[in-house]
Amino acid sequence: MKFWPSSGSKSLRLVRSTKTPTAFALVIALTVITIGVIVDQRNTEGFRSELRATTEKVGSMLVRRLVGRVETDIATSDHLVHILREDARDSLHVFEHYVDREFSGAAHFSGVAVAPDFELAHLITRDGVISGASGAVGGIDLARLANDLKSVSGRNRLSLLSGAQEGHLTLVMPVPKEEDGADLWGAIAVLIDKQDLMEASGVTFSPATAKKPNLINLDWLNVVLRDADRPEYFAFFGNDSIEEQSPMKWTVPVKGASWTMLAAPRSGWDVMPPDQLQFRLLIVLVGLAVIVPVFIATSLISERNRNINVLKARELNLIELSQRFNLAMEASNIGIWEVTGNSSSLFWDNRAAGLHDKPAASEGNRLYDWLGSIYPPDRTAAETHFVDCASANTPCSETYRVQLPDGTLRYLRSAGANYRNADGSLRTTGIVWDVTGDMVMTQTLRNAKENTDIKNAELELALDELSNREQQLEELSTKLDLALDSYNCGIWESNPVTHIETWDARMCQLHGVPFTDGHIRAEDWIELIHPDDREHAKLSSYHFTENFLPEPLVVRVPQPDGSIRYIRSTGKVHTTRDGSKKVVGIAFDVTQDAILTRELKAAKDEADAKNAELEIAKSRIEHNSLHDPLTLLANRRKLDMELDRLSRSSHNERQKFSILHLDLDRFKQINDTLGHAAGDAMLVHASRILSRNVRSSDIVARIGGDEFVILATDNSSAEQIGQLAQRIIAEFHQPIDFEGFACRCGVSIGIAQASGMNVDARRTLVNADIALYRAKGMGRNRYEFFTQNLQAEIVSHKRTADEVLAGIDNDEFITFYQPQFDARTNQLTGVEALIRWNHPHHGILAPDRFLKIAEDLNVSAALDHIVLQTVLKDKMRWAALGVRIPKVSVNVSSKRLHDETLIDTLQSLAIVPGEISFELVESIFLDESEASATGNLERIKELGIDIEIDDFGTGHTSIVSLLKLKPKRLKIDRQLVMPILTSPQERALVRSIIDIARSLGVETVAEGVETMQHASLLRELGCDLLQGYAFARPLSFNDFTEAAHAGWRKAA
Repeated sequence: MKFWPSSGSKSLRLVRSTKTPTAFALVIALTVITIGVIVDQRNTEGFRSELRATTEKVGSMLVRRLVGRVETDIATSDHLVHILREDARDSLHVFEHYVDREFSGAAHFSGVAVAPDFELAHLITRDGVISGASGAVGGIDLARLANDLKSVSGRNRLSLLSGAQEGHLTLVMPVPKEEDGADLWGAIAVLIDKQDLMEASGVTFSPATAKKPNLINLDWLNVVLRDADRPEYFAFFGNDSIEEQSPMKWTVPVKGASWTMLAAPRSGWDVMPPDQLQFRLLIVLVGLAVIVPVFIATSLISERNRNINVLKARELNLIELSQRFNLAMEASNIGIWEVTGNSSSLFWDNRAAGLHDKPAASEGNRLYDWLGSIYPPDRTAAETHFVDCASANTPCSETYRVQLPDGTLRYLRSAGANYRNADGSLRTTGIVWDVTGDMVMTQTLRNAKENTDIKNAELELALDELSNREQQLEELSTKLDLALDSYNCGIWESNPVTHIETWDARMCQLHGVPFTDGHIRAEDWIELIHPDDREHAKLSSYHFTENFLPEPLVVRVPQPDGSIRYIRSTGKVHTTRDGSKKVVGIAFDVTQDAILTRELKAAKDEADAKNAELEIAKSRIEHNSLHDPLTLLANRRKLDMELDRLSRSSHNERQKFSILHLDLDRFKQINDTLGHAAGDAMLVHASRILSRNVRSSDIVARIGGDEFVILATDNSSAEQIGQLAQRIIAEFHQPIDFEGFACRCGVSIGIAQASGMNVDARRTLVNADIALYRAKGMGRNRYEFFTQNLQAEIVSHKRTADEVLAGIDNDEFITFYQPQFDARTNQLTGVEALIRWNHPHHGILAPDRFLKIAEDLNVSAALDHIVLQTVLKDKMRWAALGVRIPKVSVNVSSKRLHDETLIDTLQSLAIVPGEISFELVESIFLDESEASATGNLERIKELGIDIEIDDFGTGHTSIVSLLKLKPKRLKIDRQLVMPILTSPQERALVRSIIDIARSLGVETVAEGVETMQHASLLRELGCDLLQGYAFARPLSFNDFTEAAHAGWRKAA
């Protein structure tokens, strides 16, 4: 009979189905996921809307700040216009002062240009004033600035220009001649740094300056400023590529210009919220909080239904297994035995009795039949097995033998276990079956196993190796697949016979075609390629050439959106097992590489051009670095390089060369009187003289202002080098014409020669300099050769110079005094202070041993100061000892007279007016151009210090100079005094000097009065004061004091 299930049973089965709860859980999960996706999209849209609102708000704020900043700058510039018009039109220095004040308050001002009649005249920067309209300074192109000023010439309103200056705006302010007047004097132009203008407006776009106070950091915003009045220029702030970002636009209402501002976030409008990861994580957690409990509940219901189904299936399986068990027992001849009671009753079934070779019909206790049938050696083991099965709680088994009537042995295996019935009684049940064949087989296998153990071990090793190879192959396959997927590489196969290709999905995606079965014809592939690349593809393709070339093929494939994709393909011929060939390869997108290659090629071409320019500039710089720009001769650096080269070459071979060190005489006078242009002309003239008198292999270098060096690398003798020097000196005698003036200067030359191995060329140059020093000392306009004696003199001079400096530090310079007497009364009228050097090794030295060296060392003023201090101290000592000295004459050098601090030093000393006189040689103070010396002389006389002219008659003093100077005394030089006894000419000359001095109201002092006859004759000639060995030699302080106390009887 057939029963139809009711609808209720169908519903029950539906509920008990294990798949239905899972489906419900999936529906709920999809719903939660959908809601999460919608919430995430709304969060992103809200963030982007807020980003637009923030951009619009910040842009409006920036426009307001820019307008305010520019209006402030216009007001500042208008203030400068007022200052220029009212106070500083005729004084650039005054205007510069006001501009510097504005610079301190406006850091974004780079410079202010002054342009009378709109012509650029001066540019005032923070570093100073630049004149002219060419060149560049501080990033400001002066030529472009001049063009900007000309472009607004005559415009009576301000102009704010952009585009012409890199990094700067130009604010041009017209300057009227009169206030509110229509006539324009010209204009000023204020150069405003664009970046600093933004910071002055309170914003910054650079993270480097974002930490500055009062600055709003807008590095997230891309801002561009354009000048609508100058469409020919790019944006003067920012990058024009902002148009690709759909920027917001504002009009910037600044005076003098029409600006447009564009703004867009640097990351674009479609940027994701910064907290998107956290927000999505929150959505995921909420979704999991809903989905996980649902899935747990559905899994429990599914598990319950599954358990019910399992129980029903087990019941059916049990019935089926019982039937199969009976069939199996019959088929396999397995007997069943059972033990009940106190383990002394054994029951068999028919199959168990037959296995023990006992009658099957027998019933009752078969324990003794069983024991009797067992082979005697195995009975003990069988009895133990029987007891174990009855008493142990675990199954046990045993194999024993039964001897058949024909004497053969049958192997039986018995297995059994005990259990308790529902009534609590203990029962043991087991089975027994014939295992004779198994035992024989086991023995056979055991024998075979021994033979195959070694082979099995080898097989295991081989299997391990194969397993490792398979694992490595699987890893490589996985890596290859990951690599191809990560690089979006497509795999293709091509059949050269059918011209059919097989593409994977990535290959189709690369070529912009849908993936179907992956088969595509070669002709269809060619049609997908850019027309310009098809011929190249045909030449390289396997299908269209006889011999396949495994070279990569790069083609362009147009995309549906109009873009071009570069695809690089490469393949290799593969021969299959059946001998057929096919090409297997990969293809991948190299668009970015192609674009980068094109850009790199363009950059390389540009770099090559730049490198060529740099090489030219480098050559020019190297030439300029080794040559003097005025004379085009080699400079000191090139000369040093040649000298070092000679020194190195002398290590390997013998060298011989000559160095001529030249110094122009009277060059400073030409510079001072005719100006530097005349000096430059003279230097060029000198360079031409030297260049045409040397060979092309020689080097002529200018190493200083008026110093030149000739390096003659040949075997010329000293005579030939002397002739060269003489020719140069002779040519320098010829004057040159400079603007109507005949300019002439001499030249002094020092010559040093060197030859041999390991020569120090730099030392030779020093020797030439020593010879030059000697040439100048011998009267200039001549040449001198370096000798070892000359070097010894220089060494001695240097040693003396060092000792002079040490003597000043060690207070070795002392003062001697020579008295002066009235010619008529022979009374002491004063003394002359004379410096001496108390040398630690040579004793007392006169001035002719060290004074010239002191002048070279520029310490003569220091010696004068030492003498003056000693005199003031000794006068105090004389006063304490009762010796009256009316006055003391102190020699003053030219350096001391020109010292600007001389008056302050004298004012600090305790000098009594009329007791100190300064003796000046007539050649150092009668130059009217020496304003400082003339001024010092006047102020010296105001301090009560008398002026005396020393060595009068040996110089070039004029009567007019004496009238201007009005000295107190004239000292007649000893060279005129000594021969007056025998020479009427010198006597008449001395008389004339005395008469001139008397007519001018000036006293006369005669030096070098050696005898009393000289004193008597000078007295007759009318000389006022006498000084010389006839009265006393120069004396130390102690000797002078003793002679004064003795009445000068022994001084002479």
